[in-house]
Amino acid sequence: MAEEEIRQLIELTVRQSVLEFKRAGLLKDPDNAAYTDATEMLSNYYNSDRKDSALTYAIQGLRFDPYFKIIPMFFEEKKTVEAISEELGVDIRTIYRNKKWLCVAIYNELI
Repeated sequence: MAEEEIRQLIELTVRQSVLEFKRAGLLKDPDNAAYTDATEMLSNYYNSDRKDSALTYAIQGLRFDPYFKIIPMFFEEKKTVEAISEELGVDIRTIYRNKKWLCVAIYNELI
């Protein structure tokens, strides 16, 4: 086998293995793990009288994002995704996508 064929075989094997691990629940998407951790941190943050200064800084760093309002609306005001969607005049999928992106961005700012 030529070097290029070996490299392609390795890439294919790795790609298939990763997919099988994900399907079996043995490998998690790092963004999903970050999203899960971030939603827990944000929920605790908005439900507490004591505010973590690093988390405050990370949140404020995104305040100019056009969808930033989603974070306080969801975590502080306890609005549903549907209500936020209606209020902002955008599709529910847009809310889900941007909520996840904002949460992951906040998480990444903290690590």
